[in-house]
Amino acid sequence: MLHGGGVSYRGVEPTVRVVAQKYHVILVAYDGFNPSEPETEFVSVQNEAKRLGDYLVENFGGHIDILYGISYGGRVLTEVLADERLHITTTIADGISLKDYPNIKSRLGKELYCFFFTGLFYVVMADPGPLRTKFLCKVTGRRLEEANRLLYRRATWKSWKNQDYCLIGKKTDYSVFERTDMHLWYGIKGSVDKKLSANLKKLKEQGYPFRYKIFTELGHGGLAGEQPERFLEEMIKAHEGR
Repeated sequence: MLHGGGVSYRGVEPTVRVVAQKYHVILVAYDGFNPSEPETEFVSVQNEAKRLGDYLVENFGGHIDILYGISYGGRVLTEVLADERLHITTTIADGISLKDYPNIKSRLGKELYCFFFTGLFYVVMADPGPLRTKFLCKVTGRRLEEANRLLYRRATWKSWKNQDYCLIGKKTDYSVFERTDMHLWYGIKGSVDKKLSANLKKLKEQGYPFRYKIFTELGHGGLAGEQPERFLEEMIKAHEGR
């Protein structure tokens, strides 16, 4: 399980406890956003994917049944799928953005983009007070309890910046969907997933192999964050091809 950007893995801990009754679960904690290792800093999506791939090859022969990523975790997920050492039966990208970062060539341009784009999220999410936390709940369609659990307040500006910097100018290779049974999920109760899924129809028309589900009563990542039993049920359906 791959958590979202700018937050910690703690957001899905209740779900992990339920899923772990049936599956062996590997809950990834990104550098820079790991409460257990606050001294680390996030380097890049590619670095996280490479380290996870190495771990899976060393400990599981590169074979896993289900790969799940939520939000920014979908970015890591596509990099993991591109690792030819790995064999992944089912993959679920929950709330993945279907829009690439701008293709900025100059270093100054990238720095300016991160200053404004990353800076906005940093101000809102890095150490939010009550009002900003409530705002996040509104736009994501999530409960206050869940928001307080997943928000991570010890990440550095460098970790926040690197999340976006490493993806500027990088075009998502959707052909990796062919290497697995691919599923896209969106909870559109809030406004976030409505924007993230805007190119869903276009992607389908391009012929990439995937199935998708829209959860109108759930917010961004709400299935994994707030409904553990239902998450397990939907995950099993996806793994069984239903």
